[in-house]
Amino acid sequence: MLTVMTPGAAAIRPLNPETHGAWTRVLAKAGYMIDPWHCDVDSGAFVVGLRTLSLLGLRQNPCGIIDLVRAYDQEDRATILCILEQATATSSSFCFSAMVRRPSGSSYQLCCIGNSTLGEHGAGGSLQGVFAVPRSGSALPA
Repeated sequence: MLTVMTPGAAAIRPLNPETHGAWTRVLAKAGYMIDPWHCDVDSGAFVVGLRTLSLLGLRQNPCGIIDLVRAYDQEDRATILCILEQATATSSSFCFSAMVRRPSGSSYQLCCIGNSTLGEHGAGGSLQGVFAVPRSGSALPA
């Protein structure tokens, strides 16, 4: 079972909607704000909620994976890319937690929980899930 993740933590499991639901319930129960997102695997276009868009410092929806990954702390980027690469190779349930550093110097923890559903032979498909931000901890000190 997932405990509230520390930045840099990640997990990937075979696709199971119950896993996604259980992870999301843990974060909601811990007081995290939940914001949905989805991605078309063929185009690589992510559509994220307005709260997440603002938190990541992004200006437009949809956005690309490079836009998303650049918003995260450099120390977390390899983990995020690894999880997303695995999720686009086989249908799976996944989660990760990372820090987002704003130009102002403030930092935010951002958790991602998702499912990937791929077409036959890895062609096409989608990723969908939620981003979660702790309610109490707006920004962490720089």
